[in-house]
Amino acid sequence: MAVALVFVVLSPVASMLTRDSTGRTSLAWVAVQALATAAAFLIPQVRQIRSEQRQAKAEEREFDTRVEVELAFNDALEPVVRLLGELAQETDHVQRERRRAQMVPLVLTTTAQLTGQDRVRACWFALDPGPPERLQPQESLGRAGPVTTVFSRGTPSGDAALDLVTTNGQLVVEDLTADASDLWRLDDREVSRSLVVVAVAVGNVAHGMVTLDALEADGFDDDDVALVRLMAGLLGAAMSIR
Repeated sequence: MAVALVFVVLSPVASMLTRDSTGRTSLAWVAVQALATAAAFLIPQVRQIRSEQRQAKAEEREFDTRVEVELAFNDALEPVVRLLGELAQETDHVQRERRRAQMVPLVLTTTAQLTGQDRVRACWFALDPGPPERLQPQESLGRAGPVTTVFSRGTPSGDAALDLVTTNGQLVVEDLTADASDLWRLDDREVSRSLVVVAVAVGNVAHGMVTLDALEADGFDDDDVALVRLMAGLLGAAMSIR
């Protein structure tokens, strides 16, 4: 813009000097005036064209990124959906239970990987009708460190977790150190800062819950919550096939 401003100022100056000059000097100032006028006009046009080109490239990169994300999402979901189909078609009871058992680690791995967050941990809590009714951690994948908490009916944390599961609910805790840390502590180390909890239920039948926790506060966005709900729904479908 500074260069364009120089040429804008130079053009009328050259025009005035042309009137006061003769011969070759006059011709030189005429040429300077013409070049200054052309430059003053062309420089903003070139800047606009370059700006439009950069915007087009940015939009193209954004589109490519979206395509890559969708492809990665489809690639990650494909084995889960295929296993669910095989489970639905399986007639042998032993093989069906084996495939159902394979579904849990596959769902947890896919959930942890697709969030795009570092060092997250996904866990499956199975519902045990008891008595007492409780949610027991059966498998966790992602960040190292086992989940050890058992949520039992009759305790504040157990009642909160079991009520969430039986009502097919969900919970997002942005910072466990400031909110609900006593209710949703997953292990004795207390290193998790953010948490997503989604019930695994189909209709009125509850099977358990899937949790996703991270070391950073506010570690999950709406897309992550939607992902956990999707994976919990697929796991619930697998648990419902008998």
